Amino acid sequence: MLHAKTTGDVALFGGSQVKEDGVHRLWYESWLKKDFANPKRIGMFNALRYLESDDGLHWKPPPAGREKFHGKRNDNVVYGATHTPETGFHGGSVFVDPSAPESERYKAFHLGKAETKMVEAYRRKRPDAVDPHTALTLKHHGFAYALFGATSPDGIRWKALPEPLLVMNSDTHNICEYDPMLKKYVAYVRTWFFHHRSIGRAMSDDFRSFPLPEEVFWPDASQAPYDTWYCNGKTVMPGAPDYHVIFPMRWSLPTDHFEFHLAISPDNLRWGFVPGPPAAARLPSDGQAAQAGGAVCKPGEPNDWDAGVVAPGKGLVKWGKDRIGILYGGTPVPHKYPRRPPLGGLAWAWWPKGRLVALRCPLEGSFALWPLLFKGRSVHLNFRTTKTGFVRVEALGEKGEPLEGRTFEDCDMLSGDHLDGIISWRGEKDLGHPSGSPVTLRFQLRNADLFSVSLQ
Repeated sequence: MLHAKTTGDVALFGGSQVKEDGVHRLWYESWLKKDFANPKRIGMFNALRYLESDDGLHWKPPPAGREKFHGKRNDNVVYGATHTPETGFHGGSVFVDPSAPESERYKAFHLGKAETKMVEAYRRKRPDAVDPHTALTLKHHGFAYALFGATSPDGIRWKALPEPLLVMNSDTHNICEYDPMLKKYVAYVRTWFFHHRSIGRAMSDDFRSFPLPEEVFWPDASQAPYDTWYCNGKTVMPGAPDYHVIFPMRWSLPTDHFEFHLAISPDNLRWGFVPGPPAAARLPSDGQAAQAGGAVCKPGEPNDWDAGVVAPGKGLVKWGKDRIGILYGGTPVPHKYPRRPPLGGLAWAWWPKGRLVALRCPLEGSFALWPLLFKGRSVHLNFRTTKTGFVRVEALGEKGEPLEGRTFEDCDMLSGDHLDGIISWRGEKDLGHPSGSPVTLRFQLRNADLFSVSLQ
């Protein structure tokens, strides 16, 4: 688990993490201990807290001098709680927006309450972007649920946006991001498909309004009728904003069992589950391999701190020397068990560097990449083979002809377990292609897992 000062409050979900200038920055949500006896506040008036770390294990709040909370200046609440007395704060996340001016570089996205007058004003402007359940909620509760936003220049000083971004109920870890390829804001939220909890996506040109979401993951025929999708854990591979990753969290209602899975997307629009992901590990052990197509993170053993629920956070980052990982939230009791502080915490789910997904060749096989234009001169592989396995590469020119001295027969076979193995041909590591011309790479594998190819 992570080490940080706590207040006795209860952490929710896995937080939002970014790594900037070598520093881990974490925003996480918590129930306030003082609200546990107040059913009108618990769960809706949560606090957004902030911590930072140099190593991802030992965390500390930012320098003192901010607004007092609970009578203390070193408390790490930066938003929510007393900062949002009218709307409240629940199921929130934080992201960095590279397209925004410095005053709005950091953005928060969360669920809150919208009073009747706010909903009526919103409906007059955007009648097509109101969840159909809103009228029923207004009738029974006198308010509607809505998704709100906030902006910040530094992730610590926040300013709430005055109007809802979308009027709908999304009682989960709502995640938003700016996609530099699509040049749009993309939000992943809770939806209800055929009365089952599902995960939906909404896109917008600005961070001021979103359309109603469309389903991305829903309980289909491959699942039991009592399974639903809960949190989403949307993120990207570190350093690759066009490699989209999601950790959808599945809830089995009869057993009150949570676990999260793995899916990937080439465009932030179309998604597919990975059939056989490698193992995720929980500190301090190395974990056990996940079953093919199954969960990548499950609750711990009975009486463990995370024996009840494991919830994925936002932000897959480089961690340590040779690891990537996300933070996840855990609790010692199931979701519908009576909740009393202290309750759970945060920890890492991690993989060796770049080894989230592999192309697996248990016997022998071959494949080729599309013709590529790149500035690099060498081929770097993240791979693993058995003792009898190998990887070889052949380079083809613009017309599909093998480059001189760069055939399979010239290639020095690579074997073993390497995070950064460099291909060579009779000792030469340069690809040997004319600068600026496309190159097609062909691969031969035996008893090998190939995780990634990079050209440097």
